[in-house]
Amino acid sequence: MNATLEMLGYFREATVFFCALLIGLGSVVLLRCFWRSDRGRDVGDGVRKLQTEPILRVGGVALFAVFLFACLTAMSSSHPDRVSLVGWPFFLLGTTMFLLGFLDDLFGLPALLRLFVQIAVGVAAYLCEMRIDLVSHPLGAGEIETGAFGLVLTVIWFAAIPNLINLVDGMDGLAGGIALFLSLTLATLGAFSGHTELLLLHVALVGGIVAFLIFNLPPAKIYMGDGGAYLIGFIIAGSSLLTSNKGSIFGALLVVVIALGFPILDTALAMLRRGLTGLPVMRPDALHLHHRLLTLGFSKRNILFILYGVFAGLSILGLSVFLSAGYTLPIVGMVATIAVIQTMRFVGLPHNFAEVKKVLRDIVAARKDVRYAYAMSLVLEHDLERVPDAGGFWEKLREFLSRLGITPVVGELPPPADPERKTIVVRIDESTLWVLRCPRPEGTSRRWERVARCFLSAIMGARARWGSGLPASLGFLGFEDPGALAATERALLAANTPPAVAAESGTAPGTGTDPASTTTGLGAES
Repeated sequence: MNATLEMLGYFREATVFFCALLIGLGSVVLLRCFWRSDRGRDVGDGVRKLQTEPILRVGGVALFAVFLFACLTAMSSSHPDRVSLVGWPFFLLGTTMFLLGFLDDLFGLPALLRLFVQIAVGVAAYLCEMRIDLVSHPLGAGEIETGAFGLVLTVIWFAAIPNLINLVDGMDGLAGGIALFLSLTLATLGAFSGHTELLLLHVALVGGIVAFLIFNLPPAKIYMGDGGAYLIGFIIAGSSLLTSNKGSIFGALLVVVIALGFPILDTALAMLRRGLTGLPVMRPDALHLHHRLLTLGFSKRNILFILYGVFAGLSILGLSVFLSAGYTLPIVGMVATIAVIQTMRFVGLPHNFAEVKKVLRDIVAARKDVRYAYAMSLVLEHDLERVPDAGGFWEKLREFLSRLGITPVVGELPPPADPERKTIVVRIDESTLWVLRCPRPEGTSRRWERVARCFLSAIMGARARWGSGLPASLGFLGFEDPGALAATERALLAANTPPAVAAESGTAPGTGTDPASTTTGLGAES
């Protein structure tokens, strides 16, 4: 194959790209035509997964077929007098990561088992010379030997990147877009550093990801699943260490870290939010940055275009650091800082010290109630398999709400003004509101919105099991017209803000623009 690639000359990369594209397209089409098992299909839950029909989530099989072709192409292009950068250890370890995720897609493996296998892959990669053992100073001469700590860094690297790709895979086309721009970045890195194997590996991967995205853009017809996310993450983590010039490893790592700026920020904010609130840090929710953009009225395709622009910008910034030998790092840091602050401001997150202090105080004050509500929601989720009918489940929910001092709003809307009680509105989906009365917190605290959101998973589980509408006696309001839903929501919020709070927050009573008065099932939390 090496001779064939040499004969292609300038058309070599284009040929590899189109071959990978065809392999990816063919694999996805075959999967959709011949996969008949219910295992490996993703069913919507109404909270984070909004699809109405089961969708195949084993698209990682198609990406693995492309990975096999990419590895064979890269290995065949290596010079006979040099050690191949992409060898069989790289392929076998990538296969292990794919199989780990694929089995999790089918059977749901325990988290500790997955972490153990990822650590084992990281140790094996270290023994196979894919390691962080010698790094250069980003702004000058000199090298730093990591010694035995290099093993720890390598294992963290190989565990963090695949999980990061997997965690951010929360919207159609999102993880595939990140993988696409990272592969383009690493392919460019390979071209400028003279590593043909790295170049061809990622050119082939770009072709496969483009083929996958044709079926994964909203509305998605197939998901990459954990198998695809773990495989893509391993390729990125491993290929960024595949260089014969060990002193340049830091540059390659820095390019990947900068290009992954969005998922790193999103994951860090999610874990910080859950930890401070008192929820498990790995508990999935619908409060990621792309969910917040949905609540602002953006369509899924528009959100993808925005985020793809962000990914492209971050990739260019990362490459600039590598190509300038680190001299643009201060400029990149400044641009990234300004971008983070403006992004947090745009999506409604605290973006200055005064707001951060206020939100932290609110979260700490609500922590006890949130943990109590979360514990009761877990009981309700277990009761889904034990309660014989929907009536018994909803009565338990009513009892748990009353323990928190929460009462459903039934009858007259908006409810009569009460200086001691606050009305909160939780949007369950595009056709359902949940209206509750709670003890009024101080100022514009959002304690009870956080508490109510803890029950969403159990509520959607009950709706999925019994297939009936949500009971109006618990404050659930159903709408056929989205316009009527939005109008009712605005009316409830406008009637909810008392004059004292409106004066404090700068919102005129009756305008309904108090940003702390509402939340949605998709998540709008500070």
